[in-house]
Amino acid sequence: MIVHNRGIQETRFSRPSQGGFTLVETLVAGVVLVVGLIMIAQFFASAMARTTTSDIRSVLSQVANREIEDVRALPYNDVGTTDGWPKGILSPTATRTEDRVTISITREVVFVTDESYSGPYPANYKRVTISVSAVDHPALGPVSLSTFVAGGAEGGTLDITVTDTQGTPIPNVQISVTNTHLVPHVNMTSSALRTNALGKLIIPGLKPDTEYEVAASKSGYSSAFTEAPQVVNEGVPYTVVQLIIDRLSTMVIRLVDAEGTPIPASPSLNMRVTGPYGYDELQSTGSDSSAWFNNIGFSTELNPYVAALLPGQGYEPASMNVILPPNTTLYTDMIVDAPTTTTTTAATTTTTGYTTTTGAWTTTTRQRTGSLLVTVYRQGSNDRLRDVRVTLSGIGTQNTNSWGQTSFNNIPYGTYTISVRGSYYDYYEYPSSGYGYAVIDGYTVQDGTVVINGNKTATVYLRRR
Repeated sequence: MIVHNRGIQETRFSRPSQGGFTLVETLVAGVVLVVGLIMIAQFFASAMARTTTSDIRSVLSQVANREIEDVRALPYNDVGTTDGWPKGILSPTATRTEDRVTISITREVVFVTDESYSGPYPANYKRVTISVSAVDHPALGPVSLSTFVAGGAEGGTLDITVTDTQGTPIPNVQISVTNTHLVPHVNMTSSALRTNALGKLIIPGLKPDTEYEVAASKSGYSSAFTEAPQVVNEGVPYTVVQLIIDRLSTMVIRLVDAEGTPIPASPSLNMRVTGPYGYDELQSTGSDSSAWFNNIGFSTELNPYVAALLPGQGYEPASMNVILPPNTTLYTDMIVDAPTTTTTTAATTTTTGYTTTTGAWTTTTRQRTGSLLVTVYRQGSNDRLRDVRVTLSGIGTQNTNSWGQTSFNNIPYGTYTISVRGSYYDYYEYPSSGYGYAVIDGYTVQDGTVVINGNKTATVYLRRR
């Protein structure tokens, strides 16, 4: 038997060493470690931030609770703010530091009417609201707490209702009550004095008197106030006040001739409009021969606006009544006539043969006078200054009205000097302008001179001392 032995060849492969890591493994491990450290750091930062926020809100809550407890410990008549109504000993705002946190405190006190109460004094509660916020952390928002303080509010009561022209109640209307007859004066202007959803506000606890004045205002609306003093008596009946306000309007008055053609836009002409609640404003016509009176209240047939073209501007004086609805832009025309000066030459006669010709010439000229509309502002603001003395050389002296304006008319053409002086303000006048200045024809004028060769507008800025 023949046996064949065949050798078995084994192929061996070398294996890597098991004693370390490759470069790729090391990089992966490093990345994982870095990501883990970042996540841990973010976690601790977030936790610390949450802890800080929680600590701050805890401080705010503690301060608010202490404020509420302090208010509850006060006598009823002392619960109120020093500048609001009801009057009291509480400052409306305060700022202090608690546990290294700078906090701002706002205190608000209002009377609360108990609808079920049938006695002579309708407000036997005061509601006190305390808001505490972190000055350096506005994103946290304030912590607000309220409490009721029981007591009694003797005296007289104002029952105020505010509606629009259609009788719809207007909420959130700011109410102010003043009385300069009483000593000390009453000046109730707290932001808490606002009408409710029914347009009503009841103000009890007033000292009886015959000289109370009530005003209502709201952004975007006309304002209103009592034109006659209000009598407030002890107990009942309440003094009922009804005020009407509505959306603001714009009135555009265009000057036209008898044929309805707009008069020449140059030179501009000055118009004065007076109206409800003491409205009195001067404006000049523009390139469209119109004067614009913006953001003004409504008027009625019984109390209309009166628009007048001022004299001495080359046209006959003219005026018209305007009834302006609320929330409207009203365009209306005023017809004006130019005055004439007529000069007739002597008649001449020429005879040629059997023909006789007689001629006479008539010349019409326009008056050469102008006007100056002066508006006085406080430097650095949009505040107009009333009761400021304005003098135009050779013409006279006038005081600015409640809109900070005054107008000089029938001024012969020429160069004049102007002086503007107001109490507690630096002056503007020729030849030294002090710290004031004027803008005339778009140019800043420092020396107090003005050239009248038409209808001019001067805006004067005075600096407060």
